[in-house]
Amino acid sequence: MDPTLDILHTALNGLMTRQSVLADNIANAATPGFKASQVDFETALRQAIANGGGAPPTNTATIAPTNAAANAQDGNNENLDSDTLSLSETELRYQAIVNAVNGKFSILKTSIEG
Repeated sequence: MDPTLDILHTALNGLMTRQSVLADNIANAATPGFKASQVDFETALRQAIANGGGAPPTNTATIAPTNAAANAQDGNNENLDSDTLSLSETELRYQAIVNAVNGKFSILKTSIEG
């Protein structure tokens, strides 16, 4: 497969995982004792690209608890404002990568059709 498409596929999977984790965080904003999580897939993706752009693993996303301070009243450390902003940013990045994938397929289609 094309290394560019492999990287874009991995990025889409990472963003999808981030969206799911952020949605879970937001849904539990009022749950006492809830510990929010965060997702990192960019580090592994950067390393794969730096190592020659070979096919990165499909799921490079790591999920870890945030180190945000817990609310003294209920022990919940969800930051609703930050995660809502991150969710919007994740959606924009996802759309941009989908556009890149569509562009790549458009180039391939043009090449095939001559």
